[in-house]
Amino acid sequence: MDKKELISSHIFIFPFRWDYINNRNCFDDCIDNRLNVEKFIESLDENKWIKKEDTITNNLEYNQYTYFYDNVRDAIYGKKILEEYKFDWKYKFKNSIYSFTKRTMTKDDLQIVYNYKYTGKFSKYGINVKKEKDYYKEYSLDIRDIKLKIYDTGVAVLSYFLDNYEYKNPEDILNINDYGRRIYPQYYPLDKVKNSFLATELTITLDKDIIENFNYDGYNNPTKISKTIMHLLGSKFKCIKQEVKKDDIFINPVIDDRMFVICMYRNNTIADILTQYRKNMHLRNEFWYKYIFVDNNFPTCQDEDMSEKLLKSSTYTRWKNYGTLFGISRYSFVGIKEMPDKNGENDFLINHFNTLYYEMVLLALIQRASVLRFSDEVSKIAQLDNDKALEKTKQLQKYYLWFVTKLYFSEVTAQEQGIELYDKLIAMMRIKEDVEKLDKKIEEANNYAASISSQKTNNLLNIVTFVGVAISVMTLVATLIPVLENKDLKKLLELKQVIKLFTYQYLPFACTIVLIGILKKFCNNSKLLKCSFVFMIVIAIVGQFLIKLYFK
Repeated sequence: MDKKELISSHIFIFPFRWDYINNRNCFDDCIDNRLNVEKFIESLDENKWIKKEDTITNNLEYNQYTYFYDNVRDAIYGKKILEEYKFDWKYKFKNSIYSFTKRTMTKDDLQIVYNYKYTGKFSKYGINVKKEKDYYKEYSLDIRDIKLKIYDTGVAVLSYFLDNYEYKNPEDILNINDYGRRIYPQYYPLDKVKNSFLATELTITLDKDIIENFNYDGYNNPTKISKTIMHLLGSKFKCIKQEVKKDDIFINPVIDDRMFVICMYRNNTIADILTQYRKNMHLRNEFWYKYIFVDNNFPTCQDEDMSEKLLKSSTYTRWKNYGTLFGISRYSFVGIKEMPDKNGENDFLINHFNTLYYEMVLLALIQRASVLRFSDEVSKIAQLDNDKALEKTKQLQKYYLWFVTKLYFSEVTAQEQGIELYDKLIAMMRIKEDVEKLDKKIEEANNYAASISSQKTNNLLNIVTFVGVAISVMTLVATLIPVLENKDLKKLLELKQVIKLFTYQYLPFACTIVLIGILKKFCNNSKLLKCSFVFMIVIAIVGQFLIKLYFK
């Protein structure tokens, strides 16, 4: 039997935020108490998920590893990826064989990302579509892989890798992308949304068929995530706050009711029309618009000038003369090309979509997801009492600084095409603008925390000053009484004696108060001020001892 030709490759990516539930009121706790990666991993079904080994075993994995900068690799493979390889090239017939020597790394920082792969049985991803009365179609795609990436910033990504060997029509590709990516109803009533966007039924064939028909009470459970996702993660994962209990993992979609779509479609006719038929035909083509922006029935932009402007900014044309176009939006990364030659020599682009471009998209998505998560955390700070707000701001600042240094990249590869595609991804997702806005929010939160700390410091300083003066007066009185009983009053009132008395008695306290004022100006550390208070008491006691020695 002849081998089937791959028509299109689809990757559905579900980015989500997660929180470990350590008590019923944990959502008000500091972010550090809710980000427990070990608990997340323990909650996965160990019989179905395994950690992907940090090894390079084939050409595709090697090409992906060398494509990215060193610092970016940590965000793809995790800090435990082998930091240094000794590379030996061996050639045997037509097979390339690699060997690597591992150098161990000490873990003194967060790992950044944890890569997991689903190892349970899987075979088909089914999409049932019903439009109006007379239109009904079933799609069945091969599941090639299911991957999970967990990040230390409290976000994660679940990805379905699907292959289509059967459906060639452009309409089928649009339906697969739009209906297959939905995770809950976009709006109600349900029959209306199922005619427009929502699949009548989604099915994943694993050990058993997991069927989602979206027939549940959405009013009481809005944004309830599809069973095709929740069943994969396991019973410890919950998407409804009212159902969570201790040691559960609560997950929430980062975007909305849609997964991100990566798709490469191979069709000679469509590729020729878009790239060869007429100059800039792609700027006026209805299919190309619907393909990029993941529409199915009609383009969601009905203005010719605006549509052309959107297509121009979203289309990457470097390989147009070779019959290849790329399209990028906030919800998709797509490509169109001709079917491969008989010898399959131009199959490499499918591989690029499933490896290089997939990882590039994930980097952008995780940055966007992390920014949205941090923005949500900042918005909660003003609602907390002073002590909680101060602690939460400190923890948030730590994670945000870690995010900026470990996950936020302006460039990920030295390859020219990779630089251009990544720039388009970042621009389409408006990540740079969102990070700048988040910077301002974090700064405002820090100012708020500083004002709380300053207020607490002022209160402490007032107490220290009052107690210090009181101790000083009491020490003076306690010292003078025995002196007045045993010494000549005339001698006591001599100027020299008075100066010595006040020098020994008050100079230490005056110096201490000045020191506290300086510390207050340059340091808001209340512990340091408390130490100064103790120091004042010691000085008072020593001062009393010195005065007694002098008057003996």
